[in-house]
Amino acid sequence: MKLLKKVAGFVGIGACLWASVAVADTARITAFVTKTMVTGDSENGGCMAGLSADPSNSLPACGRWWVSFSCDGTYTEPVRALRMLDQAQLALATGMRVRVEVTDSKMHDGFCVASEISLLSE
Repeated sequence: MKLLKKVAGFVGIGACLWASVAVADTARITAFVTKTMVTGDSENGGCMAGLSADPSNSLPACGRWWVSFSCDGTYTEPVRALRMLDQAQLALATGMRVRVEVTDSKMHDGFCVASEISLLSE
């Protein structure tokens, strides 16, 4: 009987801990890049891309129309973020679509941070 009470107690504690863990959502957005931005400080993560598809439609916590690449180094190495910005600028210059993966667990000033950007040929 004592063992059963201990097991029930552990199960109850485990359920409480599991329920308190926040789960981040991730979305893949296919869009055109409509603009890019680079700032001289860490505002909005230092660099961003504006998209033709609103990230907040997929992840309501994300700011509207923009994604950050975290060029200030908060969520990724600055060189990697600048490469993602390069991809966005290439898409803007050529009119190609991109697929951007964002998560609402990494944000700059209310805008979600992209963890991946891919150019699409179609």
